[in-house]
Amino acid sequence: MGRRRYPRIGARLPRRYKSAAALLVALGGLLVLLCEERTPLRHLEPATVVKVRDGDTIELADGRVVRYIGIDTPEVGRPGADSATVFNSDYVLGRTVRLEIGNEAQDRYGRTLAFVFVDDRMINLELVKAGWAWCYFFERNMNYSDQFVRAIHDAMNARRGLWKQPSGESAGHYVGSFTAFRFHKPDCESVAGIKRQNEMSFPSRDSAFYAGFAPCGRCEP
Repeated sequence: MGRRRYPRIGARLPRRYKSAAALLVALGGLLVLLCEERTPLRHLEPATVVKVRDGDTIELADGRVVRYIGIDTPEVGRPGADSATVFNSDYVLGRTVRLEIGNEAQDRYGRTLAFVFVDDRMINLELVKAGWAWCYFFERNMNYSDQFVRAIHDAMNARRGLWKQPSGESAGHYVGSFTAFRFHKPDCESVAGIKRQNEMSFPSRDSAFYAGFAPCGRCEP
């Protein structure tokens, strides 16, 4: 087995995203989890995109629905959702893309999970770079996670897309789990299930996004 490569997650954390020492410790834990050795690039399957559902979901000519791995974009009707969808459409609609199917090939809704490439660009990653998506990790599909974290650092530092203005939202603090890569409102029911050694605190939503975490779907912080 080759030597593992460790991205500098949290390096030079901007002042506006800094938190207490607990956050820095948490980032160290996240670093270990994110940096499992990447599996070799598998065969890239060609497919034609006939519909773009939203910023992170497309439909193919063969009827499959593909959900982009590693990212999440705003839901329809939320700020930034239309921009993410347009950005995605400009890259893939009507084009032949190449799919790298995930280690976990389908989600619970039957959608194909994939990294989607056009020429030499991974569209999942391009959405994060442009500021229209945040990191959305699952333990079985962690390929390229180091690149996604670096991309959200760059987008937030440059104030692109969703990060053009600070969110201005704060619950005083948010609770994160660096095994599930999610953050929650302090009173969320999910917080009770986080083991103490895996728990950390974020002072703002933006600081949690910057660390590579995604918002809980239950409490919607």
